Amino acid sequence: MGATRDVALTELPIRGISINTDTASITLVASDSGVIFWNQYASATTYTLPTAALGKGKWFWFVNSGAGGIVITDGAVDTMVGLNGVAFDTLTFSTGSAMIGAAAIAISDGTYWFVMPFAGATAVFGG
Repeated sequence: MGATRDVALTELPIRGISINTDTASITLVASDSGVIFWNQYASATTYTLPTAALGKGKWFWFVNSGAGGIVITDGAVDTMVGLNGVAFDTLTFSTGSAMIGAAAIAISDGTYWFVMPFAGATAVFGG
């Protein structure tokens, strides 16, 4: 018997790469699902996710190759689930030069954004 599927990841295939070299704030929409957001900007860049309801079944992948780092936010509504907690609203990569190569993926079930950091920097959840 197979696993029960609660949320269909309808946009799972990688649809492209968006390289940021000049913007400090990017607001994502549900139709951006499947895009890898590659940050090369020299200063910290904040990526704002769509609401969890609009993001149901969607995913976003973030990679940092600039020294400025990345902040991922849900727009301050406490719908992010991360390491050791629920009801966060930000994930910040925070370890100096180790931010280069840091990455995270965010997947929504329609209620929460499950944000999983991997590779590189210390990831700090807040809010």
